[in-house]
Amino acid sequence: MNFSAAMLAARLVVGVVASLAAGAACVAIAQSARAAIYIFALLLLALFVPVHVWLWAKFPLWYHIVFLSSLVPLVVLGARLPGPRGMSAA
Repeated sequence: MNFSAAMLAARLVVGVVASLAAGAACVAIAQSARAAIYIFALLLLALFVPVHVWLWAKFPLWYHIVFLSSLVPLVVLGARLPGPRGMSAA
């Protein structure tokens, strides 16, 4: 668990892509259920907080702040991206 700053940044980029994809998948499944997107995003946050608490000492503070604070907005943004049907419902 000895990551360089570049490796941590790369992990964050993977997290960004995964969060956007998760939001897009959620809207594809939930269709126009806007509440489902927010519930899903908050559920992801609730599941990741304990993991980051467990890893708190192993990663720098900025990593936890960036990841946790961007999780919900990125999932919501992913749900708003245009999908195969033209425009998403979120």
